[in-house]
Amino acid sequence: MEELPLAQWTPLPWFLVSPPLPGAAMLPRPRLEQLLDDSVAQHPITLVAAASGYGKTAMLAAWSRKSVGPVAWLTLNDDVAAGDAQFLGGMISALRRIAPGLDAAQAHILSGLAVDPRGADATVEHIAVRCAALTAPVTLIVDHAGLAGPALARGPLRVLAEHCPGLFRFVLAGEPALADWFNNMVAVGGARSIGAGQLALTVEEIGAELAQPGTGLEAADAARILSETGGWPIAVHLARMGSLTGVDGSGAEVLTEYVASQVLGGLDAELADFILAASTCARLDATTAQILTGNPRSAELLEQCANQGIFLEHFVGRNEQTLYEWHAPFARQCRILLGRRNPALSRELNLRAAQALAAEFPAEAIGHAMAGADHDGALDILRGAWLRIVIDAGAVRLNGLCLDLLAQLGPVAEVLLVRACCLDAMGDITGSDILAAQARTAMAACGPAPAAADSGRRATQAFAELFLDDDGETLGAAVDDAREAMNADHIDAAGYAYRLFFLGWTELRLRRNPAEAVRLLKSALREAEATGMGTLLRRIRGNLTFALSYGGYFTAARALMDSRNQDGDDDELWNHYDGGIEPFARGYMDFWQDRIPQAQKLFTEMVDRGGHPASYTALARVYLALSAAATGDARELRAAESHLGGISAVDQHGVPWPAYRLLATAGIASASGDHAGAAAQLAGLQPYRNIPVVLAHAAEMYRKAGRPADAMVLLSRIHGAGMVSYVAASALVTSAVVARGRGEREAAHNQLEQALDIAAPLSIARPFNRSDDALLGLLTEHAAWGTSHEGFLAARIALGDEAVSRHEILGAQLSTREREVFGYLCTTMTAEEIAGALFVSVNTVRTHQRSIYRKLGVGTRREAIKFRP
Repeated sequence: MEELPLAQWTPLPWFLVSPPLPGAAMLPRPRLEQLLDDSVAQHPITLVAAASGYGKTAMLAAWSRKSVGPVAWLTLNDDVAAGDAQFLGGMISALRRIAPGLDAAQAHILSGLAVDPRGADATVEHIAVRCAALTAPVTLIVDHAGLAGPALARGPLRVLAEHCPGLFRFVLAGEPALADWFNNMVAVGGARSIGAGQLALTVEEIGAELAQPGTGLEAADAARILSETGGWPIAVHLARMGSLTGVDGSGAEVLTEYVASQVLGGLDAELADFILAASTCARLDATTAQILTGNPRSAELLEQCANQGIFLEHFVGRNEQTLYEWHAPFARQCRILLGRRNPALSRELNLRAAQALAAEFPAEAIGHAMAGADHDGALDILRGAWLRIVIDAGAVRLNGLCLDLLAQLGPVAEVLLVRACCLDAMGDITGSDILAAQARTAMAACGPAPAAADSGRRATQAFAELFLDDDGETLGAAVDDAREAMNADHIDAAGYAYRLFFLGWTELRLRRNPAEAVRLLKSALREAEATGMGTLLRRIRGNLTFALSYGGYFTAARALMDSRNQDGDDDELWNHYDGGIEPFARGYMDFWQDRIPQAQKLFTEMVDRGGHPASYTALARVYLALSAAATGDARELRAAESHLGGISAVDQHGVPWPAYRLLATAGIASASGDHAGAAAQLAGLQPYRNIPVVLAHAAEMYRKAGRPADAMVLLSRIHGAGMVSYVAASALVTSAVVARGRGEREAAHNQLEQALDIAAPLSIARPFNRSDDALLGLLTEHAAWGTSHEGFLAARIALGDEAVSRHEILGAQLSTREREVFGYLCTTMTAEEIAGALFVSVNTVRTHQRSIYRKLGVGTRREAIKFRP
């Protein structure tokens, strides 16, 4: 600490030791007042560090007047901040200034403070000794504290804060660099920093400002203003001022000049010029900054801006790369300033930005190309990246960019198509259909394009049709066109990964070839992992989970679910398509593995959350009905039926929703005993072809309705790729029961064994648990006939449907464990093998066996198996 004489000390003028008066428009900020109260009570030093315009001085002045304890005020200027001696002189002036307002004892202490001619150390000691008698600590607010420089953190203030924390509390206000000087104290709890994030106005605080009379705005505008200003108080105030004056843009004009004079005007020329150029991009890294500015010190200057809080945040992006993001209102004003001062440079910088950002941030690149008046370049970027932007939940922004392009270029067919896809993603189906029709007309009318442009245009058209076409057959042809167009068009690795995903996404919705959907999605997954595209990875994994489950690869699907973070996808726009995809996939597998209560829980949760009639929630409504039918519970059937209106009545994106709705309705009728009504509903499935799972369900319902011929007709329509594991198992079980009914017992048992071969390894139990007398009879006979899946079959026999007459008798006589043992007795397993399967002793099995014989009135295992009520 410097030892300069203080004998010449004189009190500072009153305006440097008095808080400024509050402005007329200043509203109370109880949130910040409480934050300051807590910080001052707990820490010797509180740092209020943020860039200009955050209302630090006004807020602290208002707080000082409300504080319960004594608060002194010191505003630094260049003279007072010149050194330790001058700072101590200012501190004494501030403390003596508040003495007359205190009780006599404390007033006597503070009014007697004086400088020590021996120097700063002696004066610090004098202050500490004299103030030791204070009954409560005194708070000293130091405004413009940054003028003192880093030495402030090493001088007399630091000594008094650390050695006399019960006597003094310091609140230091200044630029963001102020907080850096006290980092070590913040780390150990000796200081607390309140920064821009806490000083920014909240939506509630903005609403309170707007609620004042005469603004012309309403509290409902608060969210918009928060989005536009980031809560920067000066920007919020000027937005309100602009409304008050009635002059459009007046607030923005004042803010522009404020940034020019108060922010950039206080920086050295190199840094100010760098900021004006680098703020062309809202988000950038050091390489992009150097491309924009041409300054080889770009990395250093970006860090300087971030560390000094010059409206720039830094964070770690993909591959541990440091990225920076400008405070949006500040960057906007910088772009306005540059456009006024040097419009040619502004255009050139936007073109550089478009080139630099096109690969990773295509939406931003399109905007920059248009700002640089390169509309053809913007169209080129759009061709290669529109699908990526929409899949990344950027449909709203892309729609706006398309509107801007259409205003400049006229009705370009490609742009109309892309905009139609954006509207589809936004849920505006009517608007999408209208635009798509216009685009197709324009596409057909336009002449041949140059070869390079033609491949891009064809790819745009082909992939747009995957969004816009709802008919399954034409959509299938569109998938083939898209494959061909993708091979002809030269795209980067990212574009290739997105197109692969979208092909798999569409193939999955067609339901015609689940294995092909899995192949495409797995290929897309490898590409996305290699390029580190996080949003796309989430999309792919969700769809691959469903593709695996729908394709009957249950083990792989559950492994994928268990291997990854299950955080939900919070991208609301894409959730229009894929919302609930993973819960449905899990419930779907639970259904086929006959974990009906678990499936019902998942489907019910999805239905309760809501979803449009062509979403995965709609599929949940279908399978909630089929799950209720599996239980046969009348209340659950009525509840499921009430949700069927939420299933689309028309095909969408190639999904035959009417067929699913018919199936759900028929399932409820069948479970309610109305087999004729179920058959009437199933007749509506005649026009549909590529719906193997629907046909398998429907065939089972026809069989139960006593119409085996109709069941076999439906099964004959399931071919090749559609015969996935659970569909094949279900179809074979139905065929086997029909064959047994026709007296074709050998064929029935062969088909049933094939079904068991498929189902047992994947625990696909539902096809065997739809137990009626015919199916249960076949299962029991098959256990005696001989099977490689005795344990699986025994469990199916034991867990037969309680609605079956035989099980009504057994259920009344046998306990749960006895029914389980009975199922195993129906097989050829020995008592020792049954004991091993049930993890009990042989004696326990023998005991249950004797009890079963007694209750059924039989004397042998053969008689028990043949038991009929």
